[in-house]
Amino acid sequence: MVGITSEYDERLKSCPFCGEIACITLEEFNDGDIWFRPECSVCECGWQENYETKDEAIEAWNKGR
Repeated sequence: MVGITSEYDERLKSCPFCGEIACITLEEFNDGDIWFRPECSVCECGWQENYETKDEAIEAWNKGR
């Protein structure tokens, strides 16, 4: 793995559990793959699923799945 970073996106709804700001975690791998995972920036709840695009991750978070 090359690295993990988190970034905010104004399209994300607040955390359904604590109401705080959500973010997108990007995991970059040595082979060039990048996976996106939505999660809360405070309580760190999130989905166990990774998404191929940032838009897919945002859509999943906002739909609550």
